[in-house]
Amino acid sequence: MLLPAQAAHAFAMLRSSFLMSPFLLLLLLLLTLFSPSSAELAVIGAGWGRTGTMSLKVALDQLGYKTYHMVEVIENNAHHKAMWTEASRRHLKGEPVGDLLTKILENYTAAVDFPVAAWWRELHHLNPKAKLILSVREPEKWYESAKMTILRHSWFMKALDRISDENQPLVPVPSAFWDRVIGEGRLENITRAEIIEEYNKNVRDFREFKLPEDQKLELKVGKDGWEPLCKFLDVGDSCPKEPFPRVNDRSDFQFRIVLPIIIRAITNSKLLLGAVVMALAALLYVVRSLLRKVVGRREKRE
Repeated sequence: MLLPAQAAHAFAMLRSSFLMSPFLLLLLLLLTLFSPSSAELAVIGAGWGRTGTMSLKVALDQLGYKTYHMVEVIENNAHHKAMWTEASRRHLKGEPVGDLLTKILENYTAAVDFPVAAWWRELHHLNPKAKLILSVREPEKWYESAKMTILRHSWFMKALDRISDENQPLVPVPSAFWDRVIGEGRLENITRAEIIEEYNKNVRDFREFKLPEDQKLELKVGKDGWEPLCKFLDVGDSCPKEPFPRVNDRSDFQFRIVLPIIIRAITNSKLLLGAVVMALAALLYVVRSLLRKVVGRREKRE
């Protein structure tokens, strides 16, 4: 599907042709905009989560792209989790994953954040004309943010993952995904220094990836502003004038990512719901017992 700027350009070209009637002009425009598209991804994000990927998603959406991000799995495509799990399984077995990646992203013109960032090389192989964007931040600052968000809840998310239904997954990203990012079975015992090295390795791999300079961009999201992104994507005069988006800081992450997962876990899982009800009942029993003791002591004094 054409992006808004491309659609406007196509419309202008058709309008300039005096051979076409207004009805035919409208028909051709509708066919161009709404016919099924086999277009490749235009933008692929190679930056890990917690490097400003949500802000980058909002910015790309503002520029007319339809951008995939982990929140898409949470809010719109829960069934994608099983597909990402299968992609990780195939990768560990050395089997091809191209058909799965294409299926997952078939309705999107851009893709950033995890799980996509774990597959940026494969996605570029499938979409050789796409432009690559590496969102970056200082490695130590990245780790401090990651350990309080995407790494902090790994044990809890793994527990929820085990009790969730495949058709209604509680956790948007499969635990097997980390095997693709840092190596099979390493997440539970990886050290601070080791995971920072893996982060740095991804940055080095991107910088060494053989592509023309006008096809890849390293971006400090928020700090660099709109100019380098707009220039890279050939936006021209359509570059926004307002400040670059800044969303999904640590507190936003808890409310937008973690809280919906916990709520869904309680409402979707009978086992977890039962545990919560029992815990509340036990708490009420303890409070009631304490109140009775306090009242009893007062009555004895009187």
